[in-house]
Amino acid sequence: MTELSDKVLKLTSSYIGPASQKFLERQTVSHMNGLQFNALEQKHLSELAKWIKVSASLLIAPPKAQDLANKILTLA
Repeated sequence: MTELSDKVLKLTSSYIGPASQKFLERQTVSHMNGLQFNALEQKHLSELAKWIKVSASLLIAPPKAQDLANKILTLA
């Protein structure tokens, strides 16, 4: 796992909990041309944040999903 993938996972876990890795893997593979979550790079963060906002809104309150997406965009 890249350092960035690990940061995204830790951040997402604080919002979604133990299902976060599976959730993130689903977002990258399904919505980002088969990208493996473990290969996540800085250039992928805006696309990932977009899908997290949409998909996480189905699991957590939409304002929290937006907050998560915003925080994803600030990771480096």
